[in-house]
Amino acid sequence: MAESQSRTMIAPKKAKPTIPLIDEYCENYRNLFPEVRSYQAFKNIHVGMLSEIKRKTLPESAKVVGLENEQGLHHFLTRSTWKVEKMRSFRI
Repeated sequence: MAESQSRTMIAPKKAKPTIPLIDEYCENYRNLFPEVRSYQAFKNIHVGMLSEIKRKTLPESAKVVGLENEQGLHHFLTRSTWKVEKMRSFRI
């Protein structure tokens, strides 16, 4: 068996669905995020902003989307590989 035939193709990981409205809106920005986890955090922050929580903080937003803590959301805003300039130029 050739080496290329013995390798198994693995489908790329996809972001988990959230609320249809948010998924549809965020899909417009999908190409701005090189990593799935960055795109997922982008979607999760939108869920938090549109939720009925009293305080729109990262810890409260993390709870709303079922995360253990806000670390991933904080990392998205402070250390992620997406570019703010591209986001600003693409806004819809």
